[in-house]
Amino acid sequence: MAGVVPVVTEHKLEALCKGCFCSLLPKRAKILIACSGGADSMALLAMLSKLAPQNAWQLAAAHYEHGIRGEESLADARFVEDFCRERQISCFVEHGHVPELAAAGSHTLEQAARSLRYEFLKRVRQEQGFDYIVTAHHADDQAETVLMRILRGTGVSGLAAMRPQSGADGHLVRPLLKVTKAELLAYCQQEQIPYREDATNFVADCTRNRLRLELLPQLQREYNPEVSRALCQLAEVAAEESDFLQGEIARFCGDETYMRQEDGALVQETVAKLHPALQRGLIRKLWERVTGSSLDLSFAQTELLRQLLLTGRTSSQQELSHHYLAHVAYGYLTIDKSNLDMSNIDLSEVAVNIPGVTCWGDFQLIAQWQDRAEYQGAKTSPEELYLHPEHFAEPLVLRSRQPGDFMNLPGGRKKLKKIMIDDKIPQDQRDTLPLLAAGSEVIWMIGRRRSANCLQGSADYHRILYLRIEKRGN
Repeated sequence: MAGVVPVVTEHKLEALCKGCFCSLLPKRAKILIACSGGADSMALLAMLSKLAPQNAWQLAAAHYEHGIRGEESLADARFVEDFCRERQISCFVEHGHVPELAAAGSHTLEQAARSLRYEFLKRVRQEQGFDYIVTAHHADDQAETVLMRILRGTGVSGLAAMRPQSGADGHLVRPLLKVTKAELLAYCQQEQIPYREDATNFVADCTRNRLRLELLPQLQREYNPEVSRALCQLAEVAAEESDFLQGEIARFCGDETYMRQEDGALVQETVAKLHPALQRGLIRKLWERVTGSSLDLSFAQTELLRQLLLTGRTSSQQELSHHYLAHVAYGYLTIDKSNLDMSNIDLSEVAVNIPGVTCWGDFQLIAQWQDRAEYQGAKTSPEELYLHPEHFAEPLVLRSRQPGDFMNLPGGRKKLKKIMIDDKIPQDQRDTLPLLAAGSEVIWMIGRRRSANCLQGSADYHRILYLRIEKRGN
């Protein structure tokens, strides 16, 4: 790295990192360290090795060789293996073919490398039983990430960039986000820790490298010598404010006054009175609930949905990415899979496999026999059902609605058409709603209503039929 490296005392850097390490990594943890062989990851490995005995940590290193730089890349892998062998640290190495993945799909070389590297780390963690994956992302990496997101367009949560701890169970830890690359280089020199240089980091051939080599140095020279520190501070403030906002949004998500619990639909009248930041947050929660991901809902689409929420009347609708459709009906904003691509989906009637899996449209129904002891006292979600086929005169089928359909409800028999109107199911969804039926009797408007003939816990059967509906591909 060009320039004079500042001298950093052992006490200053190790003391700073020690507090962060111990706050994120509990005693007796099993820790997998992502180790590229660069100065940052070697400094991390060395510091954690020093602290391991007093914290009873079990350490191992993991190196993913991308197959990008030929012999030089293979030498990096051997270097990490040799370093760990000398210090009796377990080491896991995998050799990949990133260029092949990048060439075969829509990934850039950088995206493909990241994807395969994290798949490898996740697999090793699961197979070997590690509690945490620790990476050497540092302050300079954080500054680059924030700047890149600003340039591409982002919200407050995007500005938060990398968190010190993330993942569904908090297993991904980044303890060096307040440490600069210069400090880590100085530490390696001071402690005589060997490391490898990746020549591709100094080639402006991708967005991140151009930011690192061209834009950030220009901003430092001409606008603010402390621009990296300012960007890291922005990420820290954005993370805290995003967390606060998400907490407020979660509070509204759990209130039927604002969000219908059965499908996440937003109540127009009440949500329209909220602050725009809360409206956008609730819209993204609705999108995430329907699609299973918060990705791919752009700011422009979010604003279109907000306008639909504020001004839309019944039957107003908006097409979204990935064949989803937003529409307003009976005072609710809902998102569903668009009927525009339903022409290729078979919605004809199919007999239910008992036991087994039955596919219908975008759904699959899983049927399993359970002993009465398993069923006793069991609670079901809207996607689950218990019944016994002997309650019904005709075989069970999956299908869409038909003339003459009815349901047996606690108050008596009722036409399905009337139920759909009473439940305010939009007209364009009624023909594609999956139904479990026996003849003309609808047993289950899946995810919505159940027949009064479904088991309530008192039937005396040795075996009970358990049914669960899922989106295909889940």
